[in-house]
Amino acid sequence: MDEDIIKEPVSFEEQHQVVRRNIGFYDLKWAKKFNPASGFSWNWAAFFLNTLWFAYRKMYKQFYIFCGLELIWFSLSFLVETPLWSDVVFYLICSLVIGMCANGWYYKQVMNILSKAEELPEIRREAYFQTKGGTHIGVALGLTALAIAMFLGAGTCLSYVPTKANVKSIVSSSDEGITLEAYNDDSKWTYVEKRGRHYVVEFSGYDYAEKENVLITFNIYLDKQLYEWKDIYIDGKKLNQDDSYDYETWIEENSSW
Repeated sequence: MDEDIIKEPVSFEEQHQVVRRNIGFYDLKWAKKFNPASGFSWNWAAFFLNTLWFAYRKMYKQFYIFCGLELIWFSLSFLVETPLWSDVVFYLICSLVIGMCANGWYYKQVMNILSKAEELPEIRREAYFQTKGGTHIGVALGLTALAIAMFLGAGTCLSYVPTKANVKSIVSSSDEGITLEAYNDDSKWTYVEKRGRHYVVEFSGYDYAEKENVLITFNIYLDKQLYEWKDIYIDGKKLNQDDSYDYETWIEENSSW
């Protein structure tokens, strides 16, 4: 028998003063627990919306905590090489935690607001509930826009940090880099070395359509966030200037999508 299940109906009329919107949903979720603050229950909106849901419900502490965690993880991608699947795992874990814990966290906040309201004169409580409780789509969108701007600013600054991950991403994340990966199997980007004011990066892969191994070297200028094609090798043989130009042009033309 699940000891967390309450058999008798429970009224949350006092909490309704704070919740205000979608009260039926929270009545249902909280009524299933002896202690709603410590139990787990599922919230699909919180699972999909994540930090936006926190801002919408005025749960600013949780909003800043998870934005901070996501910013730290986002920053790591500029400092060390992380596979794409690790991003999927990280954000999925965050979504699962939020989806399972959101109702309990929200109950704690509601009870905290009610507790603080008791210290106020009764005439001021309704205004306090309106300010601290309910929802606010404008605040949610505003805070989300601020978070996005913060991520973009951090990404711009961190992209100039001289790490191998940043150097390689200048070409690997470009349209031509994506096209090279699409046209070659077993594609790999390798940091070679720093030469003067630029860095050298190699791309290697196997073109099954042409049955040939491909190796291309690029010069990377981190301070300008630019790259240039250097040498192209097909099956270990370096292409001459004309053939290299044709290959580069072919990749460039097929990257316009």
